[in-house]
Amino acid sequence: MPILWTPDIVGVTDAFHAEHDDASAILGAGGLDPLRPDERVYLCGPCSSVLDVAAHLAGQGGLDPWDSVLSTRQWAGRGQMRRTWISRPGNLFAAWRLPVPPLPWQNMISVLVGWTVCLGLGELGLPVQLKWPNDILLHGRKIGGILIEERGDVLMAGIGINITSCPEDADLRRDHACVAASLGGHLRGMTIFDLWLRLVDLGRLRYSTELSDSTPLEFSQLIEPVLAYLGTLVRVSDNRSSVCGTYAGIAPDGGIVLLTGGERRIVHSGSLRPEG
Repeated sequence: MPILWTPDIVGVTDAFHAEHDDASAILGAGGLDPLRPDERVYLCGPCSSVLDVAAHLAGQGGLDPWDSVLSTRQWAGRGQMRRTWISRPGNLFAAWRLPVPPLPWQNMISVLVGWTVCLGLGELGLPVQLKWPNDILLHGRKIGGILIEERGDVLMAGIGINITSCPEDADLRRDHACVAASLGGHLRGMTIFDLWLRLVDLGRLRYSTELSDSTPLEFSQLIEPVLAYLGTLVRVSDNRSSVCGTYAGIAPDGGIVLLTGGERRIVHSGSLRPEG
């Protein structure tokens, strides 16, 4: 499949091209690598949200499962619970269309995609962990996040990774669970485009393998080595409730399992933070 430049999408993004000032932010000084991916990758300049771009392309029949969009920056990026995702130039902002999974897996997709990202970064020697349900941590600091969106029959994962910069502590919401960080020099000269192709190649293989050869229960046990805070006292809070307990794992339906007051409780939404 070819590498494509996104067209003009009114209110979302302007047409992007190799001579655009932002092109080198994705490709580096060397331009496009002659090694092409198996799926379409759209390269995109500044946009409202990379998920908005992907949704438009999918609606026009131009984005099939496994195709993706890679953008230089966003002005209206979003994260969990519709929170604003601060999207500075030089970082990775991608939308990846996924095949719709079998019903038993549907609430596990955020964790599954986060796990594949952890594996991909782990292959580069980065000891990253997954903070349920969708954050990527390096040495306890947030370097990325996952957002799953469904629009009709189109399932997409928005993936953001801090490459060159991260939000200052003062820019984070008051109840943030952990401070932010960036990968900095850990990528050893790898371009954003190269990193994305590595994550897509491994992610497609592991996503497909788990859905075909495993069950949500087996997967919930498989991912335990990458779960941040597992076995410690944590608190999960949202706008309606707050639950504190020992983090015992992930349930087959994607919820977090907490041991509290001698009982096993499964929580399906909220923000996780270490307690104490």
